[in-house]
Amino acid sequence: MAIEKMQLCNIVGNMPDLEAALHQCIQSQVFHPEMAIDTSDKSSRFAPLSGENESAGPLKQLYDLAEDIGCRLSAVSGDPALTPAEAAAEVERVRELVQSLSDEKRTLRDSISNHEQAVSLIRHLDGLDVPFDRLFSSRYVKVRIGRLPVDSYQKLSFYDSRTFFFVDLDHDAHYYWGLYFAPESRIALIDDIFRSLYFERLRIPDYAHSEPAEAIRNITETLEQERDRLNEVTKQLSGIRDEEQNNLNRCFTVLKAENDAFGIRRYVAVINTRFYLEGFVPEKEVPKLRKMLDEIPSVSMAVQPADANPSLTPPTKLKNGWFARPFETFVKMYGMPSYFEYDPTLLVALTYTLLFGIMFGDLGQGFVVMLLGILLDKVKKIEFGKILERLGISSMIFGFAYGSVFGLEHVLDPVFRMMGFAEKPIEVFDGATTNMLLIAAIFVGVVMIAVAMIMNIITGLKHKDYEKSIFGNNGIAGLVLYLGVVMAVALSMLTTINVLNPAFILLVVVLPIACIFLREPLAKLVEGRKDLKPADGIGGFIMENFFEMFEYLLSYLSNSMSFLRVGGFILSHAGMMAVVLSLSEMMSGGMSVVVMIFGNIFVMCLEGMIAGIQVLRLEFYEIFSRFYSGDGKEFEPAAVSYKLQ
Repeated sequence: MAIEKMQLCNIVGNMPDLEAALHQCIQSQVFHPEMAIDTSDKSSRFAPLSGENESAGPLKQLYDLAEDIGCRLSAVSGDPALTPAEAAAEVERVRELVQSLSDEKRTLRDSISNHEQAVSLIRHLDGLDVPFDRLFSSRYVKVRIGRLPVDSYQKLSFYDSRTFFFVDLDHDAHYYWGLYFAPESRIALIDDIFRSLYFERLRIPDYAHSEPAEAIRNITETLEQERDRLNEVTKQLSGIRDEEQNNLNRCFTVLKAENDAFGIRRYVAVINTRFYLEGFVPEKEVPKLRKMLDEIPSVSMAVQPADANPSLTPPTKLKNGWFARPFETFVKMYGMPSYFEYDPTLLVALTYTLLFGIMFGDLGQGFVVMLLGILLDKVKKIEFGKILERLGISSMIFGFAYGSVFGLEHVLDPVFRMMGFAEKPIEVFDGATTNMLLIAAIFVGVVMIAVAMIMNIITGLKHKDYEKSIFGNNGIAGLVLYLGVVMAVALSMLTTINVLNPAFILLVVVLPIACIFLREPLAKLVEGRKDLKPADGIGGFIMENFFEMFEYLLSYLSNSMSFLRVGGFILSHAGMMAVVLSLSEMMSGGMSVVVMIFGNIFVMCLEGMIAGIQVLRLEFYEIFSRFYSGDGKEFEPAAVSYKLQ
């Protein structure tokens, strides 16, 4: 539940050593560059770094070359012992070696594709016993070959008076293939008619001269020859690939590193013959980067606190233990915490796991969820699998307390009797238990809301934001009001104690409400400011704060009642499984087992998804909204990405 401490590092050196410094920053993978100096400011003596990325062209050639020969590029560990210029020369050498073969391969593929399409087309014209050359050589009659939708074919009878006729050579459920003849003088009009009937004209290839059957034989022979030649060319390219694979990977390692190093040059400012680069580094990684930069004679690095430059916002790098780390995904969905905020990941991990287990308590189904999580995590390497592992274990724990195994509510009774219990600890469908579950759900909600308020108070005091921490609706005043009213209501409903005396009402209700209402001028007074008068006037101030106060009081009630859904889902889950059991009992033999299996699958998918979404909603809207802004930026160190796009 912490954020990695950062240091602001200023790197200065002579221009000839710039490339070496950039490469060290990238290789360290701990340097988050920042645009520290506005080089567009004409009054500044600093200028942006100019230059052309000389590795971009060879890298693009390498990508194209790898695609041509079917080579999968990957980084080579260790020192490739190549300079960028040597790598570019190697790429050019291999490209020249395979260029003619690659061009021939593309030509053959295009030709084969065209021939295959031609064969497919001409097969529909197999009923035609006239050579294509003779068919298209007529001076006074024009011919169009193509296909006509079945619906349009039925409409040809409407055009009996027109000077054309359509010959049907083949048809299926969707199209009629054939050709129509028309006088040359009328062909434009007839073409318009057939276009209106959605006639799709098909072009006969120039090399199809004879009758359809003979044309198909000729084209098929050509296809076989081209396919044989394509296989030969592919084998030759594969041989070159196998021979040059390691060499191309070395080139890729060098050129990609050079290309990505050029990417951070935009953060560099230049003055005379010196360069200046600024960025954030995790505090514990500063010695590592300093040691790497000390290898370059003219380069020096000065280290300052993270907040030394007010124009820069330190990035956030989350630091969590093994249990909470997977839940960083949920935190980032809402927004990355700012550097000066608290990281709520541990809170989310604990509360999300707890609430999901309460709402989805079933020993058997929880075990399935845990197994699914292990599968996604260990086999598929999906981070969400780690979350499912934790949720499954929580579901198993509460499922054991409920005595529920795949919806069977009494299968664990012998175990409980061995443990000394007369019956299972929690009987969900018992009337008294139902009330207890709903009250417990609200109690959990009150505790979580109070924790969120306390975190807001701590954050506000840390940054001396007294309006937020002391007088706000989520500050000390709001916390006293909220817990005081909850305590008074709970005591009056559950016991005979009545604490609503004048002193309690004055100190716990009236005074906090007044503080929240007057939070802005009170905060200014504590800060020693003199501008206590509202900017919009007294009337506007009263009207605005009246409605805001009403909204705050309503939110206390609605946020607390939202946690009733936790208890509701316990009953919902048990109710759905009761329906599955009833349906299973209505069946006999193997069908009973089938209904039980598919019923459990259905409930796990539906109920699990809904419970997961509802818990996330409680986290975001009822908890995060009270103390968390999520307007930070993630720590993204400069590094070489060898992931192929």
